Amino acid sequence: MPDPGAHLPSQDAFRFHRDARSGSTLRVTAVWLCVLFALWVLFDAAGWIVLLLALPVGPALWELWRNPAAWLEIDDHACRWHSARSHAEIALAEIDHMALVTRWDFSIRATIHTRLGTHHRIPPEVTPKAPALQSALAAHDIPVKTQHFTVL
Repeated sequence: MPDPGAHLPSQDAFRFHRDARSGSTLRVTAVWLCVLFALWVLFDAAGWIVLLLALPVGPALWELWRNPAAWLEIDDHACRWHSARSHAEIALAEIDHMALVTRWDFSIRATIHTRLGTHHRIPPEVTPKAPALQSALAAHDIPVKTQHFTVL
């Protein structure tokens, strides 16, 4: 039976938490719905056009209602994350390095490379800003390889 105290993080653990119910998501959804309402009322748009343009709002409303939490934690023993579609725990002793790739939209793609040769991509909803992640990795002696603006 696993030790229940083994998963308790230390005080100097790095924690990043993000909710789907953010202010920007609410604003964008509200503006999109107002635009659709204006098209329907002010410009007398056909109902099928308004319904077609309302389709992208469905997943956003579903995420706002469910509000799935996503988090990343790096402590003295492991790197673990949890999101709506992915969760994992990798011991720090197994990590060879972490690759941080800056993409053309300035987002960061983080990939953990293990000593066994496998790699695990951290989901984007769990990945914090690059400076915060780099300082957390340096604090836990995890080597970081950075690459900027790759095509692939």
